[in-house]
Amino acid sequence: MPARRLGKHPNAKIYIWRRIILVIAILVTLSFAGKIVLGFFRAEYVSLELSGNIHYTDVQIYDVLGEKLENIVTDSEEQTADYLKEKLSYIKEVHVVKHVMKRILTIEVTEREPFALLGFGNTSQMSQAYISTVRAPLNGDISLFLVDSEGHVLKNIEVKETGQWRSKGIPEEMAILPVVSHEPPKIGTAVQSSEVKLGLEVLKTAMLQEPALAAQIRIIDASDFQKIKIQIDALPVPVWFAGDAIESGLHHTALLLKQHKTRILELIDEIPSARKPYLDVRYQDTLYLGGYTESK
Repeated sequence: MPARRLGKHPNAKIYIWRRIILVIAILVTLSFAGKIVLGFFRAEYVSLELSGNIHYTDVQIYDVLGEKLENIVTDSEEQTADYLKEKLSYIKEVHVVKHVMKRILTIEVTEREPFALLGFGNTSQMSQAYISTVRAPLNGDISLFLVDSEGHVLKNIEVKETGQWRSKGIPEEMAILPVVSHEPPKIGTAVQSSEVKLGLEVLKTAMLQEPALAAQIRIIDASDFQKIKIQIDALPVPVWFAGDAIESGLHHTALLLKQHKTRILELIDEIPSARKPYLDVRYQDTLYLGGYTESK
């Protein structure tokens, strides 16, 4: 039997065209379906479920999402979280879950808590405002910024022409950390200066170790590591202690106020104010009242 010559199937071209048409049809269908889904989950049609937000209202967060995210589904959960943290300074962590078919965007927020105030400007005037029992107003040369315990800047606090600077929601007893800088920080970023980090460490240590003393701290000047100066309600003079002995300095100060506060105040009254008295607790076993010896 003679060999049969094999050639192309007469319907091969038709088969190939059918495959091409089928692929095109699938792509068009997917594209059309994608547009429907994207439109289905447009920001204005999405239900927002929020939790954990205290400083910001649901409406504020939703408005921020709608500013540039015309179609939230096109961005990943991580992108949405980063966007919120970038736009809203109080937000520390965000967990986002999208339920496309239900048109629900679930957002769990962890907000930053106000911890201290950074003072930029006339640092000596800031300290002077707390030396007397009647606190003097601050002047317009001082700018205040609210930060959390990590030094993340939450917002600017306006100092009015009257010198009043208290803001709604900020405790009156919040400590101020003077900063030697002419360049104010950017809201939403963390201040990296060593003096701010040291000042925050002092305040956090005081809250953990000596909470009663921490409640009285009004000024923490940490510009000099070896001579940190704090101003407290109980004393009309600054207290000095060393950056490498924060815990012992806080302990000695708290112990002194508990056992000898009345006597210390009597001695301070005997010192001429021109001598600028201070209490030095930088040494392990010695407390020194600066200005007292010279005045005798």
